[in-house]
Amino acid sequence: MYVTVELKRKRGEILDRLVEIREAQANLEAQMGALDQVIAIYEPSYVPAGSGTGTKIRNKRQKSPETVQIDALLRSIEPTNALLEILREAAAPLTTADCAVRLLQKLGIDHGDARTGRVATRLSSTLDQLMKKGRVRHAGMFDSKRYLWEIAA
Repeated sequence: MYVTVELKRKRGEILDRLVEIREAQANLEAQMGALDQVIAIYEPSYVPAGSGTGTKIRNKRQKSPETVQIDALLRSIEPTNALLEILREAAAPLTTADCAVRLLQKLGIDHGDARTGRVATRLSSTLDQLMKKGRVRHAGMFDSKRYLWEIAA
């Protein structure tokens, strides 16, 4: 058990470092873009190195660090299968937040983790897809705001 705890800790450190590197890269790219714009004002024929023929390359939208972290967290599992398993094991219908908490527990993450809300958001879209396919259904409302989910019979 101790080995897995250390491996998870090390994995978390690496993930944190990757997030830092991506943030630094985005910052440097923004600085280069600003410099290129200023240079182009003084020298209209200026073509930044690495831009090819001078056509503007559309930048791929960068994911937020939180999204990258959730992607990494869920990469080790198949969310659809995990959700179906959680709903099958449940004695009663669950909210999306309950599903997120149980999923994080399966991954060995504490109940009060700050990422629970983002995981719930991701699971919500998965539950909607499963409902369209007829695999899960609404089983009423919780607090008159949130759906309760169960396996469709």
